[in-house]
Amino acid sequence: MPSFTRDGYSIHYEVHGEGKPVILLHGICVSFAGNFAGFGWVESLRKQGMQVIGLDFLGHGKSDKPHVPSAYGSHNLAADVIKLLDHLNLTAASLVGFSLGSVIALHLLHTHSERFGRSVLIATGDGLLGLPPHSMEHVAPQLAHALNRDHYPSELPKHVAMYWNFATKVGGDRLASAAAARGHYPPCTPKDAARVSSEVLVISGEIDPVLGQGPSLARTLAHGRYLEIAGADHFMLAASEEAKEAAAHFLADGE
Repeated sequence: MPSFTRDGYSIHYEVHGEGKPVILLHGICVSFAGNFAGFGWVESLRKQGMQVIGLDFLGHGKSDKPHVPSAYGSHNLAADVIKLLDHLNLTAASLVGFSLGSVIALHLLHTHSERFGRSVLIATGDGLLGLPPHSMEHVAPQLAHALNRDHYPSELPKHVAMYWNFATKVGGDRLASAAAARGHYPPCTPKDAARVSSEVLVISGEIDPVLGQGPSLARTLAHGRYLEIAGADHFMLAASEEAKEAAAHFLADGE
């Protein structure tokens, strides 16, 4: 099982095919398989001639699962992506970041712009710029509260309580997911967003109650585009054919 290490933790990844490399970054409480591979993303991207690299964030999937929040956060998870690039001897790649993965992708796009090309942020919104009520500052504590419960938190809003199911059935370790939710994920400032040199497609669901919609985010990016999927919530976007096709064609057009 391919992996690399950071601070003694093993982090799983997998590589599919050859071509232009694109790294897929999943959402919290799930995994590469649960967020992308199981919904046909590998096939959609491979059809466009791309090499698909799947990463299981620390605390998720087949990676190690520490229960300490200091192991997570934007800085650490982004550093893991850079370490993966170096491990695979890749000078640059595109990114597809879903939900929490979009937070990490945007962090990478403005802190390591020389390593990343045309990319997609999906199931995300203006909260990445710190705009309430969909900023990580507001969303992450709600998720941590739900995940720390020892039974399904049915009294919480459904879109929050659902993460308890994802963590126990897909992510593999509820307490590791809770620790990940308590990591530090500072917003991207408009100034930093404007510095992103790559073209970026922002895809939001019309009725996403988690990270909301991202028209302001797309406008703030120097080369941002925006697509809103009608009738879609946060969780439907992983299975959305429209989202998959838009992402694959956007990335392929950058050839």
